Amino acid sequence: MTQPADLRIGLADALVKLEWSTRTTDIRAWFLERPSLAAVRNEVVGLQVLLQASEPFTLTVGPANWIAPLGFEPRVRLQVDLAGLPAEAVEVFPVGYLEDDDRRWRSEYLDRADHIQVPANRPQAAYVRIAVPKSLAAGSYTGQIKAYGQFGFGDEELAWRGAFTLQVAEATLPDPADWPFHLDLWQHATSVALHHHAPLWSDAHFEVLDRYYASLARLGQKAVTIIAAEMPWSGQRCFLDAHYPSYVYEHAIVDARRDRQGQLYLDTTKLERQLALAEKHGIAREIEVFGLLNIWVDENYGFGKVAPDAPDSIRVRCYDEATERITYLRTARELSAFIQLLADFFQRTGRMERVRITADEPSDVAVFNERMRFVQKAAPAFRFKIAINHYEFMGEADSAVLDWVPNLANAFRDPELTMKITRELRRKNGRMLWYICCGPPIPNTFLRSPLPEARLLGWLTQRLDLDGFLRWAFCLWPAKPYERISWRAPFWNAGDMHFVLPGADGAPVETLRYEALRAGIQDFVLLKMLQDKLGAARAQEVIDAAFARLLRVDSLTAFVGAPPERAAELYSLDPADYAAAHAMIVEALAAG
Repeated sequence: MTQPADLRIGLADALVKLEWSTRTTDIRAWFLERPSLAAVRNEVVGLQVLLQASEPFTLTVGPANWIAPLGFEPRVRLQVDLAGLPAEAVEVFPVGYLEDDDRRWRSEYLDRADHIQVPANRPQAAYVRIAVPKSLAAGSYTGQIKAYGQFGFGDEELAWRGAFTLQVAEATLPDPADWPFHLDLWQHATSVALHHHAPLWSDAHFEVLDRYYASLARLGQKAVTIIAAEMPWSGQRCFLDAHYPSYVYEHAIVDARRDRQGQLYLDTTKLERQLALAEKHGIAREIEVFGLLNIWVDENYGFGKVAPDAPDSIRVRCYDEATERITYLRTARELSAFIQLLADFFQRTGRMERVRITADEPSDVAVFNERMRFVQKAAPAFRFKIAINHYEFMGEADSAVLDWVPNLANAFRDPELTMKITRELRRKNGRMLWYICCGPPIPNTFLRSPLPEARLLGWLTQRLDLDGFLRWAFCLWPAKPYERISWRAPFWNAGDMHFVLPGADGAPVETLRYEALRAGIQDFVLLKMLQDKLGAARAQEVIDAAFARLLRVDSLTAFVGAPPERAAELYSLDPADYAAAHAMIVEALAAG
């Protein structure tokens, strides 16, 4: 036979996540007879091809003659054709697995290698990503997917044929840089350098960062992460994890220097380069500066203050030209001078309006205000952005805070109050985002999280009329991410640290969770387009009907503190409901 024994193939929704453990899962429950994808121009949509066989086989999605390392075994080649679209608009990726905290393997990353070895009985996915061209005429387009079987040097034979429809509406999604969704996924550039074996802030490092910024830009990212001083999170206390040592410290890009006369100055060459790179990709609408406010500490392990008379633990390395040694700024006076010099740089280069000095989860309002006043006294022009897990901060912190980012529990506990504060922030050109991190357990974007939860994030942002969404890590990984992504469980769930993986080719490897997040953000943008096109009343009718497919509760307050087993009581986990809600919006846009 030219095909593997008991081969099963079918088409499935993009939000399907496969599992593989000691129990074999039958993939046929996910099969769709003839999927229909609703889209507008310039939107990215997708679907999956699922395969399973009772013997090992090689899956290929390109023309190369890949075989198994130990010789011949059955081979399956997928070919995707979508008439009317250019070839480059369609990409096909074998989906790789990662081992989760519970030792189950879950489908995760879009492997850019054009083949994968599939063990016997393992469910296997191939992801089909379709970027609808801006210039494409509205209408119906038929896609054909064929699977060809082959063994050894024999001829290929057609083993399976499937079809899907792409329905393109008479509407055009803006480019991601123009999306009215303020996406803020923090970037860990040190981790990128480490895992791509590039010297920190070298030419090689910036070449790799260029590719990571390009990937962020495709999601509509609006903020660039700047580490101005050393280790603002003290490496997330990675020094405590002796069982799996992983380097997650954060190193500064700003170079402080002291000349031979003892005068402090900044060499901003590397900072300029990072900002220029972000601006090239349109992700510097906000310049998020870390390291100057609410530094995380652990005195027992030496991660405390280096300037004892300062109110915060700001850590600034400094090269002393007279002694040719690297030291630290060890007084509050010198730290103030550093902050002023950094503010002068942003003023001089015309970027100050976009700068936000950012603090992550301060816990004491009085202490936080003292630390913020220290920065303000040195540089009154700075404005602030605070991610909070203590609600009282929004009422008691200084007015210089323009952007608030409460976590889900604080944003959802009183939706009307959250929307009221959001309107007040907008009047002074501020923003209200929200975030999830290692908690809550639902909804989230962990490796174990159902993919509909990632797509739901865009809809929840629209429901509260917020400006966008934040997550603390786009590209942070433990020591060996492909071998063991699980790290610090159960406090952190696998997937908490990343939306992409480090690729051996020097580029980020995107994931199913990345795709689901993008789908949710696109939904948010389409909802905004609908409101602009139809007017508030008519648009709300459609939006309410769409939300009725997704939400199971009347108030988002029900989300606060909900345990994982209640997920299906709060929102739909069925990919078909998200496809239907999306189609309602697309059809209303076309009709309007």
